[in-house]
Amino acid sequence: MVPSTTATPTTTAGLPQRAEPVAPKPGGSWLAEFARLVGWEIFLAWRRRAMMITLGSLLLVGYLLTVLFQYGVYFSYADYGSAPDSLTAILTFPGALSVGGGYVSYVGVLLFVVLAGALIGSEYSYSTLRLSLSRGVGRGRLLAAQVTALAALALGLTALMLTLSGLLGLLGSAAGVSQAPLSINGVTLTGEIIAYWLALALNIFAYALVALWIGTLSKSVAGAIAGPLVFIVVEVVASEILGGIAVITERNTLLNAIGRLPEYLLGINVNSLITWAGDGPYPLTSGPASVSLPHALIVASVYCALFIFISYLALRNRDIVE
Repeated sequence: MVPSTTATPTTTAGLPQRAEPVAPKPGGSWLAEFARLVGWEIFLAWRRRAMMITLGSLLLVGYLLTVLFQYGVYFSYADYGSAPDSLTAILTFPGALSVGGGYVSYVGVLLFVVLAGALIGSEYSYSTLRLSLSRGVGRGRLLAAQVTALAALALGLTALMLTLSGLLGLLGSAAGVSQAPLSINGVTLTGEIIAYWLALALNIFAYALVALWIGTLSKSVAGAIAGPLVFIVVEVVASEILGGIAVITERNTLLNAIGRLPEYLLGINVNSLITWAGDGPYPLTSGPASVSLPHALIVASVYCALFIFISYLALRNRDIVE
């Protein structure tokens, strides 16, 4: 008899079933988890070293070229007598801080929003955001970590720029650039520099929140980068047009009210905060502020809160499979 080749079915009845692996959940205290999330967001920025180096190099080279041009103008006065006091002030400490601060408040903002947009948009492109949410991380906590990381990066960038400009100012004094002796208490000057630093960082941070807002809505790197740049251009153009209307039509109540709308734009208010912070006792900024200090603080805070709130609503109501 030929043995049957039909395989006898086996059964797993009674055998223990292997459990499916469970995704790890966040552990530790709320503060420890939040600190890990912030560290993760900063790590993602560090992972984009090529972009950070490129943008940082553009910022550094542009600033150094500006300082070299100022030195060229200073030494050109050798044949005509002494240079103006305003020129010697910005080549020595603490006046040199105004050059670095002014440069980072314009060029630095543009470069930083590109970095912020790439960071926020790439979390959707590479699904790192979905990975965090699938591990049980709260959406509000994740958004708070993104906001905190952007604030830390903005503070770090402005601190580095002010440190560099301060060192160049001390170098200018050591190189023989003459300056009138300071009559300001060191503690008072330190307080002004700290306030100036915070105002510059707020300027960068506020526009980074625009990248967060548009990046969260668009879920793309392109939208997160292009959106804030378009926002800045539209804001500048609208400010100029509406400001011109106010000058031309001072006697028309309605048009004059329309012409005052730039006072409620983000750029006018954050720049006014910078002006107020650097106004004294040492003049790190020049010219009067466009709006009062309380007005600038309130409007800038409302903008930041609104950007964060809209981003939270978009993230809160979004399906996790996205």
